[in-house]
Formats: sequence, structure tokens, C-alpha cells
Amino acid sequence: MNFEFWFAAVILPLIVCSMAWGAVFLNEWHNKREVARARLGERHQPLGPEDAALVSNATVRAAAHLGLPDPVLATILGLSASAVAQARENSTPLIQDWLTLERAVPLLRLSRAFDQGLGGVPEAAGSWMRSHNTAFGARPIDVLQTAGGLQRVLDRVQTLLGSS
Repeated sequence: MNFEFWFAAVILPLIVCSMAWGAVFLNEWHNKREVARARLGERHQPLGPEDAALVSNATVRAAAHLGLPDPVLATILGLSASAVAQARENSTPLIQDWLTLERAVPLLRLSRAFDQGLGGVPEAAGSWMRSHNTAFGARPIDVLQTAGGLQRVLDRVQTLLGSS
């Protein structure tokens, strides 16, 4: 068999089929992205000033309770370290929209779990966060900064301390 036959009978149909599936996948990806953008638009709605101040103060206290430095807090909240430092300097709310609040909620729950499980001893929480943990194969403070890491740490602490 010659090349022209293989090209016309095998290779060209494979190319056309691949392009068609590529178009299907691209369209599906585009639709999912549009849905995510619409959902994200709702989540970027600002919080009221009182709510923003309240949850910002609670988040800063939770980070201090866990011994988290500003760069770690910034990573968790999806903010820059300079934005966290600037909010502290200017006494402005750190959390100003629903998306940032959603990111802060597991951090607040983690602080609460430590508080309930360890009787409010901040040194114990900070020590645990900085110690190597065999369940993670890393320090929990490092795991917090990975995708899904905050939820993994929260789940582990709740399991260990029996809190919800």
C-alpha cells in the first residue's frame, strides 16, 4: 500500500475526527468557564462595612491564634502579602467580598477546632502547625498553602480533636 492510500484512508479521517472532538471539548470548556464567571461575579459582591470589619477581625485573630504569618494568610485568602500588610497598617477590613470570606471560613473553623479541642492554648496550635506531621508528610503550615490544603488540615484536626 502506498502513502496516498494510508493518508486518505487512515490519517486524514483521524485528523478530521480529532479536530471535531477538539471543537466539542473546546465548546464544553468555554461553557463551563462562562458558568464559573457568572458564579464568580456573584461572589465578588462586596460585604457591608460592619460585616467586613467583623469577619476581617475574626480572620486576623484566627491567623494569630494559629501562628500564621501574613504571607501564609495572604495565600489562604488569595490576596497578596502586601494587601494583608496594607490592611493591617491602615486598619481597613482584610475581607471585603464574599469570595474572600468563603476562603476565610475554613481558617476560622480550624482556629475554633483548636480552641475547643485544646482549651484555647495558642502555643499548642502554633507548635502543631510548625511540626512535621506524618499524615501529611509535611508541616501543616506548608500544607495550608497548597490547593485544598486548608480543608485537609481542618479535616485532620477535627478528626484528631473530635470537633466539628
